Amino acid sequence: MNQILVATATLGASLGGYLLAGFNERRRDKRTFMHERQQRASERAAQREDNRRMLQRETLLALQDALQAMARLTGKAMHFDHMQAREGKYTHLPGTLSEDMLTSTVEVRRLASRILDTKVRDTVDKFIELSTRLTTVPERFRGLSENDLENRAFTRLDEFGEGVIETMTVLGKAIRREIAWQPNDSSSGDTTSNDRQS
Repeated sequence: MNQILVATATLGASLGGYLLAGFNERRRDKRTFMHERQQRASERAAQREDNRRMLQRETLLALQDALQAMARLTGKAMHFDHMQAREGKYTHLPGTLSEDMLTSTVEVRRLASRILDTKVRDTVDKFIELSTRLTTVPERFRGLSENDLENRAFTRLDEFGEGVIETMTVLGKAIRREIAWQPNDSSSGDTTSNDRQS
């Protein structure tokens, strides 16, 4: 009788141990599965963030080039108006220059619309407004004497120069911030409020 009890207890213990081992293994497998799923989700999120940051970097660099081209065209238009005013002429810009400026403005707006940083977008809008204001009303020179005309031209040139510096400074900070970003930065996940305000 004792042998039967011992055998039964041994069998029960073996069966219980087997069931417990199976239960523990299922729990371990479930934890492993959950961990791997979270890891894959984190990797996908990191890849999306890296792709987004790369697109922002590329767009910011393209915007920088477009703004430099726009600044050169604005400078040419301002010089044209100044030279015309010296001769008492207040004509519109030559066809090609006017068309080039329009094309440039459209390109700058297109690129700026893709930028997430609101400070960059606002600064670009301000620069476009400045460029437009300084190149569409040559009559502002009308009736000025030689000295007054030159002073007005240099004042407008100084204003434009300050606008260029301000715009390129904001854009340069945004570009450097995106270039310096690393996937393990605390800023990953989305563009933080510091990114938008700095």
